[in-house]
Amino acid sequence: MMCRASHYAEKLRNMRGWRRNLAAFGLGILAMFTLAPFYIFPLLIPAFSGLYILIDNAPTKRRMFWDGWFWGWGYYMSGLYWFCVALLTDDAFAWLIPFALFGLTGVIAIYSGIACWCMFFIKKHISGAGRITAFVLVYTATEIARGHLFTGFPWNLLGYSFGFSDASLQLASIFGPYGLTMCALLIGLSPLFIQYNKAITATIWLLLAAGITWGSLRLPNEAMPTVTGTKLRLIQANISQPHKWDPKRQLNGLQLHIALMLSPGIEDVTHIIWPETAVPYVIQPHSPLSQTLGSAIPEGKILITGGLRAEGEDHKTMKIWNSLMAINHLGEIIGVYDKAHLVPFGEFQPIRPYVPKSWMTPVGEKDFAWGTASQVLNWGNLPPLLPLICYEVIFPEMAQSPSARPAWLLNVTNDAWFGTSTGPHQHFEMARMRAVEQGVPLVRVANTGISAVIDPYGRITASLALGTQGVLDTQLPQALEQPTIYTLWQYMLLSALALALLAFSILHRKV
Repeated sequence: MMCRASHYAEKLRNMRGWRRNLAAFGLGILAMFTLAPFYIFPLLIPAFSGLYILIDNAPTKRRMFWDGWFWGWGYYMSGLYWFCVALLTDDAFAWLIPFALFGLTGVIAIYSGIACWCMFFIKKHISGAGRITAFVLVYTATEIARGHLFTGFPWNLLGYSFGFSDASLQLASIFGPYGLTMCALLIGLSPLFIQYNKAITATIWLLLAAGITWGSLRLPNEAMPTVTGTKLRLIQANISQPHKWDPKRQLNGLQLHIALMLSPGIEDVTHIIWPETAVPYVIQPHSPLSQTLGSAIPEGKILITGGLRAEGEDHKTMKIWNSLMAINHLGEIIGVYDKAHLVPFGEFQPIRPYVPKSWMTPVGEKDFAWGTASQVLNWGNLPPLLPLICYEVIFPEMAQSPSARPAWLLNVTNDAWFGTSTGPHQHFEMARMRAVEQGVPLVRVANTGISAVIDPYGRITASLALGTQGVLDTQLPQALEQPTIYTLWQYMLLSALALALLAFSILHRKV
């Protein structure tokens, strides 16, 4: 086996031109298969060891950049192809598919290109095993940058590959997604340490085994106790995206949500939750719409629904929010959360002065307004919750409030944009990691799925499958009594690990 691996490594080193580009592109695709819904974790090794062999033998820094860029292009194109599914929900935007599939993923791939470009300077000063650990540091830094620059896009971080089992997922309670990304890189590059020191490779794999063992021991054998006096009804209406905003079908969608809400068993439910923009209209206090919703809600129960909120007298001054609202049986809006992290090009147009007014914003010429992030809210007799609307759940920082610890996270979303692609599975697994990081349960309600209740260990206690219509009556699990290490220390452990790798790299500097 070692001889065969050496043979393939030698072929990679000697590749030139389009064959080299194609090899890098294919290695990036391999890395994508380590994520949801596939979770082929061992593919980390050929994906990253192959990339490192390419760049470590590249003759110029320009070649290193293109090796990394083609690798990233394969990774992001195969992992984010669902951009095209979203554009197909409206035929008017179908012409943008090549720009999204090839252009936008190519822009995101610049991050991995920069990480590999940095290897030109690392090679000048660091040798041997230290060069590998330096690459881990640089690549992790570019992943952190991707998650924060230009409003951030931390979708499909490599750390999510640890979701392949409940036991391995527990490491998120210590390291979080960026720390796990660094760990994933070390595992993917571990065979390359053999040529310098076999003990390093053995140590990496022993630490992985120890981490998974610790994770399995951390998981209790029994289910988490539930919150008394609270029973949730999650509604998954499974309305396709074209139908959702079709003026001729909007009312039908609202009536469907009401019918599902009032289906048998409602008498035992305390709170009903609808997904993002389940009400496809602006909901104003004391309006005919809010009164209609109130009249449909059984007495003593509370509806939590996604909808639009607006302020202002005319189109020019009006502000519109993508909101989550709590409404009682009297039609009173007793709680509001406005989405605080908007989707570029979907909910706001970052380059509005340079494009036609009607492009890619759901409210025509206006962008959505920004809300206030990380709010722990008390709605009625519910335990304190921290709401996350759709895209917000992919940002680990948004799942924690500096002022108070929530008892649970509520994520409402409309994944109908993604169809039945891998997108909803990826989105769901990112939400699942938020529960483990914070040690609190997460309730997810999606228009087309996947809707689920996830306990503070990341275990799915109840769910509705993608692309199905249904009602899920469920109890709310309790949070862990104590915050997790990640909650308390945030990036301190990641920083400590980074400093250890940096020190190791410095020890191997060229004299």
